[in-house]
Amino acid sequence: MATYPLRISRRRQECDDTASLWLDVPKDLVSAFSYRPGQFLTVETGTGEARVARQYSLSSTPGKDSGLRITVKRIDGGRVSGWLVDRVQEGDLVDVQAPRGRFFKEMEEPHHAILLAAGSGIAPILPIGRWLLESGRGHRVTFVYGNRTPDAVILGEELATVVAAHESSCTAEHVMSRADDGWTGPRGRVDRAYIVRRFAEWQAMSTLPLVVYMCGPEAFMDAAESAFLTLGVPEAQIHRESFDMVLEDDLGEPGLVVTGMAEPGEEGDTARIVAVVGGEEYEADWQEGEDILSALLRTGADVPFSCQEGTCSSCISKLTEGRVEVRPGVLQTLRQSDLDEGLVLACLSHPKTRSIRIDFDEI
Repeated sequence: MATYPLRISRRRQECDDTASLWLDVPKDLVSAFSYRPGQFLTVETGTGEARVARQYSLSSTPGKDSGLRITVKRIDGGRVSGWLVDRVQEGDLVDVQAPRGRFFKEMEEPHHAILLAAGSGIAPILPIGRWLLESGRGHRVTFVYGNRTPDAVILGEELATVVAAHESSCTAEHVMSRADDGWTGPRGRVDRAYIVRRFAEWQAMSTLPLVVYMCGPEAFMDAAESAFLTLGVPEAQIHRESFDMVLEDDLGEPGLVVTGMAEPGEEGDTARIVAVVGGEEYEADWQEGEDILSALLRTGADVPFSCQEGTCSSCISKLTEGRVEVRPGVLQTLRQSDLDEGLVLACLSHPKTRSIRIDFDEI
């Protein structure tokens, strides 16, 4: 996938291990870098075989903030996060890919959005909340934000500003797990017990249907999702985003079949893969045992990718023609409802018909 050198116009230290970076977008790239709330940028650094790429959610709000902003927390041993937090300065150029991701799904009808974040998970959650509140569609938003201590809160002043500007339709709950005696708010973790305890009050805030968005460590999101499902929130109304998942070994499990939205395709030995990227078509002859992404990369197709193991969702695409088999581990990243719409991860998919057509632009 093409990368573009964008200049850091501003940086702000959020706390000891986290920084926000603003990136200037040249006029000729404004269209390429248009984005939706909850999307991410892929940042690349290094050269040759040492080049690495990592994904960071955009913490800016489209149409509301000038430039792009990512908010990055340093991870122990993280080559890219450590470089961005500790070394990148204003004026530096950073290589990034165009925005990607389908975390947020627009809602025409008003909803009560419960937005859960832990630590740096606030990065995509804050712009989603702001977007909903300023959409004029009558949404209500409840932020639930967990941290260890008050000094670890990221984007706290901006969150407070959003809540103050929409006090009739927005509240925020800060939950601290290791705060000192000076903290007077809720203590503990945003876990299953907390959600079960608070759910009735959240429901009482509004008669609107509930929708849940969450971002944070996997254990945090697993517990939250389990709680909401037990409380009767439909799975289709629960959305989660993370870049630190580890794909489990699912090779012994039966694959999931996804059928193209426009044409199911002709059964038989696969001969051709066609991919649409940036309005251009690329074609690859499939070789036995290859996933779709590998086949396309082997032929030089300029397709978006990063981890190649189903954890980052950079290679999310829409199957429009043919049929593919997807490793069941994809359900750690996508929902069954996404598969039903033809969405797949190219790195986890294998063609099952004579030809397939996959579109990286239709997401």
